[in-house]
Amino acid sequence: MSEVLQVAKALTQSSDSDLVRVVGIRLMPTNSFNDFFDFAAALLKPQNLSGAVSALTKNQILALNNLINNQSTKADAKSLSSLATMFLVLKTEDGTYKPLESAVTAFKQQVSPKLLEELKAKTALTDSMPVFDQRLVDSQAGLSAFETIQALTELVIELEQHYVREVGKGQVGLPELKRIGLHLGRDVEYVRLLYALAQMASLIGISDKRWKVGAKYSTWLTSSPEERWQLIATTWLSLLGEATAAEISTASNIKDAFKETFPIANDGFLSHITRLTSLAEHIGLSSADQLTSWFKELLSGNLKKATELLKKNLPATQNRIIIQADLTIIAVGPLPTAKELELRRFVETERIGVASTYRINTLSITFGLETGMSETQIRKLLTELSGSSLPQPVDYLIREASSRFGRLVLREIPNGTLIQSEDPILLTQILNDSSLKTLSISKVSESTLESRFDLDIVYYLLREGKYAAIRKDSQDQVVSSWRAAGSNELALMSTSSVMEDIQKWRDHDKRLGEAPEGQDLVRQIEMAIKTKATILISLQMNGTSREFSIEPTGLANGRLRGKDRQADCERVLPLASITGVRLG
Repeated sequence: MSEVLQVAKALTQSSDSDLVRVVGIRLMPTNSFNDFFDFAAALLKPQNLSGAVSALTKNQILALNNLINNQSTKADAKSLSSLATMFLVLKTEDGTYKPLESAVTAFKQQVSPKLLEELKAKTALTDSMPVFDQRLVDSQAGLSAFETIQALTELVIELEQHYVREVGKGQVGLPELKRIGLHLGRDVEYVRLLYALAQMASLIGISDKRWKVGAKYSTWLTSSPEERWQLIATTWLSLLGEATAAEISTASNIKDAFKETFPIANDGFLSHITRLTSLAEHIGLSSADQLTSWFKELLSGNLKKATELLKKNLPATQNRIIIQADLTIIAVGPLPTAKELELRRFVETERIGVASTYRINTLSITFGLETGMSETQIRKLLTELSGSSLPQPVDYLIREASSRFGRLVLREIPNGTLIQSEDPILLTQILNDSSLKTLSISKVSESTLESRFDLDIVYYLLREGKYAAIRKDSQDQVVSSWRAAGSNELALMSTSSVMEDIQKWRDHDKRLGEAPEGQDLVRQIEMAIKTKATILISLQMNGTSREFSIEPTGLANGRLRGKDRQADCERVLPLASITGVRLG
């Protein structure tokens, strides 16, 4: 049987978690594969195998070399198991391992005998860097972790309040990156990394060519800073991999650890290492490349202990804000999670950090009212946190915005959106606004305008134009996109696109075994002919079900010709009678 079929068969027998792991380790784009055969063929391409070999740790290199030379020991068992999840080796029915010939070829091209001797001589990570003050490292890392947690919170809330289009294939537009960067006081590259981290942690995702909040968004907003850190730390750990975690757990300098752990890393994998290093710095696992006291606890699986150590180095929360007459609100320190979440429902961000600055305006108050808050609740929270009466401009703004709430209403119709208001001057202003020309707005009546674009597009563009529009459904209820407030919006992100793709492959495999479609059937038989593999054919003839183990040799005129090894004869079977096909 060819290696493609061997790997495809092994993939079908793997658990979902194992498949997710190999996708992550081998960095494979699952949405481009139709079935396990496509995935297996991609795993065995020379370029992909070369990348997989370059990502091997030194223990995995030594274990694979021992297996190739029939010198495996008990100490290699853990490394060989991890190599099997990467599909560089296959686990046989008797529990032993055998290397794939194509993987052996890629291995020998990159691993020289001299390198093997050098690796055998090294028994542990060496660290020539000077020892740093651990308390200083922990303090700085704790601050970095907090700032990243705050930045991720800002990112997901921004996606609730803005329409962010997908640019290219899974990218974010430069204007959007700059806008978020301005709020965070960071550069564009930091925001790109933030988007990548949020996507990997299922906080955000892409749906209908638009960036939206993801499956873990609501949980994130209602979690404590320590719980939020646990999510991003475990996300980082999953990208690192178990084998690597075991090898660098005793290191003190992350760059040195990666350099020594991956002795044959190529340019492609080095970019992955660079991202891991940068993420470690931002999420508080290292500071100036020196590892924190909770790094080892995290890698050893003691998440609770790691979180306890981190918590001691996070900025303390406080319950005070300063409200100024110019409509700005200053939080001089981190607010408790519940208070922060409530405040963020009706303020806009100017600068996020340990000390944050917000602004209150008509649009932000309208958004708060959309989420179900009342004017009384807004006043009560601001008074409670500030400890004083509201400045007159703030008091007037809240009262005015509340009185005008619902003045501009959007409703979905089959071919677009209705824009309704009892204020004809406001509708005339919208109709003549040059920044809204892309919406193709037309006048229906004195109280109604119409756009051919979808409700959400019209809503967000009007908000960007500083129009306090709200959406209402067919029951005349206000629609809110604030899912943390219990929104019932239907456009929810899937928990994992990788899992959806894996399920698609399993469905395809099941269909082949039960009622294969003609194209799928022919494709699998042709592959078996090409690779001289044996397949199990289920046949329905004369009302009787039969099964043959066939090595197919030809396919023509709707008939399959092949050798029946068990009966030691040649058979010709009609394709129309085949009800299932499986790898032998």
